[in-house]
Amino acid sequence: MIEELYVRGVGGVRSAALSFRGDFIVITGESGAGKSSLVRAFEFVSGRRAQTTAIHAGFDEAAVEAVWNEERGGEKLITKRYLSRLGKGKCLIHGELATVSQLFAESLRLIEIQSQFAQLNLLDPSRQLALVDSCGGAELAETRERLAELFPRMLSAEKNILEIKKRRRVLEAEMERAPERVRVIKSLSLYNGCEAEWEAELKSLEKRLEEADRYGEILERMTGGEGGEGFADQMSSLLRNIYGIAPETSLAHWTELGELALSNLQELFALAQSELGLISREELEAGLDRVEAKVGSLRKVKRETGIRSSDELLAYIDDVEEKMKWLGSSRLSLEKNQAEAARMRAEAGMLARRLRVLRERAALDFGARVNGHLADLAMDGARFRAEIVHHDRVRVSGAESAVFMLAQNDSAAGPVSKVASGGELSRILIAIQASLGETDKSGRGPGVLVFDEVEAGLGGRTALLAGEKLRELSRNNRIILITHEAAIAAMASQHFVVRRTGDETEVFEISGEERAREIARMLAGSESAEAMEHARALLGLNGPEDRQAQQKDGSQRTEGQT
Repeated sequence: MIEELYVRGVGGVRSAALSFRGDFIVITGESGAGKSSLVRAFEFVSGRRAQTTAIHAGFDEAAVEAVWNEERGGEKLITKRYLSRLGKGKCLIHGELATVSQLFAESLRLIEIQSQFAQLNLLDPSRQLALVDSCGGAELAETRERLAELFPRMLSAEKNILEIKKRRRVLEAEMERAPERVRVIKSLSLYNGCEAEWEAELKSLEKRLEEADRYGEILERMTGGEGGEGFADQMSSLLRNIYGIAPETSLAHWTELGELALSNLQELFALAQSELGLISREELEAGLDRVEAKVGSLRKVKRETGIRSSDELLAYIDDVEEKMKWLGSSRLSLEKNQAEAARMRAEAGMLARRLRVLRERAALDFGARVNGHLADLAMDGARFRAEIVHHDRVRVSGAESAVFMLAQNDSAAGPVSKVASGGELSRILIAIQASLGETDKSGRGPGVLVFDEVEAGLGGRTALLAGEKLRELSRNNRIILITHEAAIAAMASQHFVVRRTGDETEVFEISGEERAREIARMLAGSESAEAMEHARALLGLNGPEDRQAQQKDGSQRTEGQT
């Protein structure tokens, strides 16, 4: 439960310190005094939405600190929150930095705030089912928790199945021709840098083939081919003719030169034939065909795959083999996931069916409780029920939702939020809060309930009954009520008053005669003798001795100054 609240710079409050001791605590004050600033402070320190417009005009920053009776590490839990005009904020949970969402989550189990518009919040369909569940006992809570734990795992398994199927479809289309391409690539016996080598070899073979063709032409001219006269023969014939015309004195010298030239030419031809004759055009053509085939196959597979190099093709082989391996193993994985998902779906269905039965029972119990409290609140003709609406699909919360219905006298039942008046909604809100099952009061539910003018629209006997019901609620929760109703304020075990002077708001704890004066103001708008007498009667301050003692106690008040 909350024990202390420190407020600085919120709304009209410059600073205030409230120390809570009672179980049923009221906060009163004239309209416009600033009671709503305290509601904003409770919301602020609970991680609810906050706006910079709620910061006091004289401050650059709002700050609220709450001290709880829960212990952490031997010390009482403290939550704090700050918000600057620039919109920057900071949250602390027991001295550790936290996000607003973390503060909100922490506060959910500590405090619940119900304003005069909280009927809309409490009657929201997203909350109604949880309220019904509170009356379902341990079995319902356990079943709901088992479903909530199982459902995400089931969704994860089904999502995994879809992902496996999707990837299989993509890979099956992608791998349609991949194995044949891999076979072709492997037949090329690729290695790093082979493409450049093959291109160089191709150019070399083409050049050598050109050289072989030129050698063939030269050789044919030299030898004359089959049955033809070659260049050597022509040279011999030419030399003989030269010898025939040579002067007698020079014939020997001419002959020597001619024979030397013919010998050199024949030696050159022999050398060329011995060296160039080693080149086999057939072998060169065969080698060229072989390399051209490899290069052609390589270029083709590169075009088909969109891959630019032989090195990338080697990586492509690894990628294809890995994907083909996954396709092979994924079938077993898919079957396993499908079996597990089917098992979880069956279990989820079983839990959902069990949860529905338990909720139907809990709804009857919850409706009976609410109707009992409504009778105590002078709504004898009202018939409340929590209607369980069935859904076809199982969700994390089950396969149903709850709708709160109300029928009055002989009228047809309709949704509570549509058929009940403002005052009736206030009483229904109190009745619902009083009807929550033990699962919401065992420590998992909030220990502090803040009501902001929840009795608005009530008066006379119904207001008194509402006060009695709130006091009954305070047996299990610390109730903090902002109220304008004197009869309810008089029931409280602790009383704070909010007063406004100029632009400043002050918060005091009051008791004794000072409290009687506040009750009188709430009753009649003044401290007339009749109003004071009525106020004292409500507070049980009947005799002079009681009044003197209470007046002395009232002087010892805790004050939050602006």
